[in-house]
Amino acid sequence: MASRIIELSGGKLRREINLPALVAAMIGINIGGSLFVLTAMAAGLTGPSIIIAQLLSASPVLLGLIPYLVLTSAIPVNCGNYQYAKLFSRPLAVAGWWGLFAAIPLGALPLFAIATAKLIIILLPGLPLMGTAIGVMTVFYLLNLIGVKATTYVQLGAVALLIAALSTFIIGGIPAIEAQNLSPMFRGGVLGFIGASALLYTLLAGGLFGIEIGGEVKNASRTIPRAIVISTVIALALYLLIELVAVGVLDSQAFAAAGTLGAPAEVFLANPFLGLFIIGGGILASTTTINLTLTASGRYVMASSGDRMFPGFFSTVNRKFGTPHWGLTLAWGLSVISMLANPSLETLAAMLNFGLLFMVTLVLLAAFRLPEKHPEIYKNAGIRFGRKVLKAASAAAAVINIIFMLILATAVLQAFLIFGGFLALGMAVYFVRKKQLGRAPPLVSCND
Repeated sequence: MASRIIELSGGKLRREINLPALVAAMIGINIGGSLFVLTAMAAGLTGPSIIIAQLLSASPVLLGLIPYLVLTSAIPVNCGNYQYAKLFSRPLAVAGWWGLFAAIPLGALPLFAIATAKLIIILLPGLPLMGTAIGVMTVFYLLNLIGVKATTYVQLGAVALLIAALSTFIIGGIPAIEAQNLSPMFRGGVLGFIGASALLYTLLAGGLFGIEIGGEVKNASRTIPRAIVISTVIALALYLLIELVAVGVLDSQAFAAAGTLGAPAEVFLANPFLGLFIIGGGILASTTTINLTLTASGRYVMASSGDRMFPGFFSTVNRKFGTPHWGLTLAWGLSVISMLANPSLETLAAMLNFGLLFMVTLVLLAAFRLPEKHPEIYKNAGIRFGRKVLKAASAAAAVINIIFMLILATAVLQAFLIFGGFLALGMAVYFVRKKQLGRAPPLVSCND
């Protein structure tokens, strides 16, 4: 892992990302435009207990830090979640890749691009919604083509502005909290509380996908684990404070009816701070997520191509910029097609949640079996927990994830069926290609 460059069949990926840039990438991919919408939906389900629901939704991610620290300190690679999932089951990892790839270009990227476009139209009325959303996607597609260093440093500046915008909401809102708005706590009962917890999962889990550029990180076996912890703590602290202010300054049902964090912000913020929060915070939350999600998408296509589960030319890396240009182009093109099809935002959000939950669960199961199944990786980990601790954390997080998936499947059946269809397609691709090639994909690829 000492080499600064990862060799691939089609070119080179450069190790150019340091700790601050990686932390910014993980925070940016975590704090998306869904923060402005999902918090209102969750408040409608459970009331002021949204703060507790956020902690419950964060529990599998916090427990999952233990296996993720072990794996990333042992084998930091590009497309880490896919590579680690293969340590548990190569057929399921390939199926999960197809499900996640469907969830990202067909779900996540259109969701955040449309959210960004809606906020831009507030500033510039009269712009066409889909045209603006496609324009946003195209800007970040071109940025990603130039190179990961430019991408991550743009991300660093954008995340700094994003945190400043969110801080105006927290600092201005805490003195305006009224005790009567915080009771009764569990307005939606047990089912509402559990439903809100499942809905909020995506807010914190996204940061676990910042490891997808692990092969391009300097001193990766130390930098990635540190970045995961730092970014998770910062994002969770921001979420809890924002949710406390939101339900503390405005009745939770009124907040849910308004459908956006802009409603509680209007209670205590005036321009220019209100504009900074709604426009600056909202736009930057969405665009920072688009930026790094698109980055990860290109590398996911490259990884599957390298495993011969996808057409071979997608593994080609641009020799001038060091980026997987064909994979990025495919992700951009599919996101544009999805936007033109105009699916519901609820379906897009649920697709994203299914993709995150399924792939992370495979990684957790891989970590559970790691000491016995792959002892050489376990022993090579720079951060190593005892076997009992690793197994307990991995199993508990996996069980919670599975429960969340079942809850979402009953709530948004259409998205579940679409996601399940892509999983089935992925399994079929795996067995067909294995028969053609006479072998399964390697346990870890895209690495030097």
